[in-house]
Amino acid sequence: MSTPFLIGFTQSLLARLLADGLVAIAPSDHERVQVYVSNYLGTVARGGSLLSSLDAALLSCPEVEEVYCDLDRLKEVVEDLQG
Repeated sequence: MSTPFLIGFTQSLLARLLADGLVAIAPSDHERVQVYVSNYLGTVARGGSLLSSLDAALLSCPEVEEVYCDLDRLKEVVEDLQG
């Protein structure tokens, strides 16, 4: 189950990934991907590595057309959002 924190985090993360050209998602699918990733983090990934879970969620989401970053780049984006 997703939480308000996970929804907000996912929204910020996806906005940044899209702005930096690190993921390809059709504009009509942005909200669907946000819900998918936040639910994934709140259920499947509970207690696991945030970065690995984010990567797995993006790769398994049917609406994500392509992911153009590795775990190191994803880590940089997450750390930048925390700053």
